[in-house]
Amino acid sequence: MSRTAALPAVLLACAALLIFPSLDNRYLWDDEAETALLAKNVLRFGAPVAWDGRDLVSQECGADYDADYLWRQTPWLPIYATALSFKLLGPSTLAARLPFAVLGALCVLSLYVVGASLFGERATAGLAAASLLLSVPFLLHVRQGRYYSLAIFAAIWTLYFFVGTLRDRRFAVLGLALALGLVFHANYLLFFATLAGFAAASFAVARDRHAALRLAVAGLGGLVLILPWAPAFDLGGRSGATLAALSPAGFFANLWGYAWRIELYALPTVLLAVVLAARARLARGRPAAWPHTRLALALVLLVVGHLVFVALTPFVFFRYAITLLPALALLQAWTIRAVWPVSRPLALAALALALVVDRADLLHATAGSPLLKYAGEVTHDVGGPIKAIVAHLEAEARPGERVFITYGDLPLRFYTALEIRGGQGCQSLADWPLPDWVVVRYFFRFLSSGPGAREDAERTLRYLRTEIPLERYRRVELPVADTIWENIPEPDRHVFRAPTDRPPVTLYRKVDAR
Repeated sequence: MSRTAALPAVLLACAALLIFPSLDNRYLWDDEAETALLAKNVLRFGAPVAWDGRDLVSQECGADYDADYLWRQTPWLPIYATALSFKLLGPSTLAARLPFAVLGALCVLSLYVVGASLFGERATAGLAAASLLLSVPFLLHVRQGRYYSLAIFAAIWTLYFFVGTLRDRRFAVLGLALALGLVFHANYLLFFATLAGFAAASFAVARDRHAALRLAVAGLGGLVLILPWAPAFDLGGRSGATLAALSPAGFFANLWGYAWRIELYALPTVLLAVVLAARARLARGRPAAWPHTRLALALVLLVVGHLVFVALTPFVFFRYAITLLPALALLQAWTIRAVWPVSRPLALAALALALVVDRADLLHATAGSPLLKYAGEVTHDVGGPIKAIVAHLEAEARPGERVFITYGDLPLRFYTALEIRGGQGCQSLADWPLPDWVVVRYFFRFLSSGPGAREDAERTLRYLRTEIPLERYRRVELPVADTIWENIPEPDRHVFRAPTDRPPVTLYRKVDAR
C-alpha cells in the first residue's frame, strides 16, 4: 500500500474501531425512536405517517404532522434511510443506527480528502480528520439513528464545493447546490444556518465579483432545490413563529450558550488563542509565515455566521452546531500546523490538551477525559430506564395489555407490541380503558412548543391524580436509575455511566381486575 493510501486506510480503520463497538447496547431514546417508528410506517404505508390506526408518533402535541398525519416536523431522508436498513436487516436498535454509523466513518475519510484539497497538503488534512474522529461529541452523534451523520457528511462536501466555486472549478457550482440540498434533506434548520455561514465566510475569500456571483448562483440553486418542500414543512409559518418569539436578550443568551458549548466540547478557543499568541512571540525575528490565513479566517466567519443564525431559534442544542464540527477540526489542525515549525513541543502539548482534557470537568475542579469516558461507555453494559422497562414488560406483561407512561412512549412503542399512551403527543385519554401498567417518570415530562401542550400536561396530571386508583396497583421499583434520556448525544446531557444518585425507575402494575 502506498503512503498516500495508507493514512486514509488507517483513519477509516480507526473510525470503525471507535464508532461501531456496542452500537446496539444502549436503547433508542425518544428522538431516535421517532425516526425508527416513522421508518416502520414507511415500510407499511409507503410514507412517513404519524398514525397507524392505534399508535401515534408525536412529540409536539400534533404540530409535527399535517391533517393527513403526514410527517412534517423533520425532513424525510433520514427516515427513508432507516426504512431501507429495516427492510434489509429487520427493525432493531442496530439496524436503526447502522447506516448513520457507516456514514460517520465516511465523514472522517471525507474530511481528510477535503482537507487535503483545501490546504494542499496531507499533514493538515490528517490532523483535521484525526481531530474530528477523536471528538467525543462527533462520536456520540454519528452513533445515533438520527440525521446527525448525514448532516455532517453533507457539510464536509459543502466546504469542498464552496472553495471549489471560489476557485472556479468545473461543476463546483452544481456540486455546492446539490450538497446544500443534501443538508436541507438532513435538517432544514442546518441548511439555512449553512447558508448564513457561507455568506459570512465569503467576505474573507470572495476576492472578485465573479466569485461572489458564482456563490450566489450556487446558493440560489440550493434554494430552488428545496422550494418544493417548503410548503410541506410549513417553513414560512415556523420561521414566523420563531422570530415572533425572539427577543434581543434571548438572542444574545442563545449566542453565548452556543459559544460556550463550542468552547467546552468542540474547540478550545481560549487555549488555541494563547498558543497562537505564543507562536507569534516565539517567531519574532524568524521567518515563519502564517499558512492559509485567508482560508482560516473564512472558517472562523463560517462558524460565526452559523451560530448567529441558530441563535435565532428558541432552544440551544449542540445538535444545531454539529455541522460545524468539520470546520472546527480544520481550524484546530490549522493552528497546530501553524505552530509546528516554530515550536514542536508547544504544538504537541496544545493538541494533547485539546483532545484529552475534559474542559467541562475543569469547571467543577475535577480532572477527566471525554475519550476515557467514551471508551468506558462502549466497553461496558450501560443500563437505562427504557431498557429496564422493556425487559420488565417482556417478562411480566401479557399480550394486549395497555401501558401509560408520562415520558418515553416512543421507545416503548418501538420495542414492544403493547398499546402505549402518554408522552408529548397529546393523544386523548378519553374513553381509554384503565391501563394495566402506569409509569410515572420522576421528572414527569417536557412541555413541548406544540399548540395545547400546556393544557394537555394539566389534563394528564389530573388523569394521574383522579382517574388512576393506586390502591388497585402494585408498585414495582426496578434497580435502574431513572435518567431522563436513554442515550441523548448532547455532550452536556449525555450519561456515560449509569448514575447512582437518581430515583429508581418505578412502575405500577394493575392487580385488581375490576
